[in-house]
Amino acid sequence: MTRLLVLAGIVIATTGPLAAAPNDGVAPPPADGFMATLQSYAASIAAGASAGLQTVAPSAEGGLGTFEALIGDAYYYGHGVSRDYTEAARWYRRAAQNSNAMAESTLGDIYYYGRGVPQDFLEAGQWWRLAAEHGVAVAQLNLGVMYANGDGVPQDYVKSHIYSNLAAAHLPPGKDRDIAVKNREIVGKLMSPAQITEAQQLARAWRPKSPQ
Repeated sequence: MTRLLVLAGIVIATTGPLAAAPNDGVAPPPADGFMATLQSYAASIAAGASAGLQTVAPSAEGGLGTFEALIGDAYYYGHGVSRDYTEAARWYRRAAQNSNAMAESTLGDIYYYGRGVPQDFLEAGQWWRLAAEHGVAVAQLNLGVMYANGDGVPQDYVKSHIYSNLAAAHLPPGKDRDIAVKNREIVGKLMSPAQITEAQQLARAWRPKSPQ
């Protein structure tokens, strides 16, 4: 039986003034000051202190989940602090509770590979399913792989085809999109014509859910 072995790399897309800049030879900010700034901003949002927000990051956009995810990014990628997957997971969970879909997706990555937490395909599938329903294309790609292989979810070629199809439609041109297209083709060869028709109809009718 053919297995789909490739999962997309999970990368948090960040924009705005607090996003990490390319390495241009400038030394990164000291860890304490960097994290203090992010955590101060997150605390300001949580407290509803709009005046405090303007002093920390006047042009920043996004809610509490966005900045909790940024703190998670700092620990996950080692931006300004030592890499710490356990601490990253803690912040990503907080961000996910505050409706950040990319944090949900990265939590799937963390649990799938066992980074800072015990490896748990079931937990990974649950987080990727949430992120996929909220329109995160890399989560759709990864969930398609899980349904094809039956890792953490019941094997289901129709659902694998649906999520691979959605990922192929939503990912920008590049390696991940090529993987989604290839996975869709592989799964399609294991399905009946009726199953393919069903999967395509469901993919066309799919609409993203808004994070609560």
